[in-house]
Amino acid sequence: MTYETPRDSAGTKLCGWCGDAIKQSGVGRSKDYCTRLCRERAYRRRRDERLIAEALADAQSISSTRETADSSTEETEVPVSPVDESAVREEQPAPAPPPPRRPERPAYEVFRGLPKGLW
Repeated sequence: MTYETPRDSAGTKLCGWCGDAIKQSGVGRSKDYCTRLCRERAYRRRRDERLIAEALADAQSISSTRETADSSTEETEVPVSPVDESAVREEQPAPAPPPPRRPERPAYEVFRGLPKGLW
């Protein structure tokens, strides 16, 4: 996958996410984004687009598999309840959390017995 970094009329590289000018250090590889935040946002968009494309491809392959399976069988379908009634049970309230623990003595009293140089 090749990606051409946008440039302004003077040839300065612009951020691939927000379009601001990028300040190059002059040493090493040139930057494509002005900040880490822009780089992360661009990565997340590319990742999300890839995941959506994969999910759509999977959904299309599943639907085409179902269509071929439906056309090959001539049995009548039996309606199925979306909820399994045998697994339904009454909701019980969550148990109360334990009370917060209190220290045996306040933190400032711990330092009282130590020589002054140690704390």
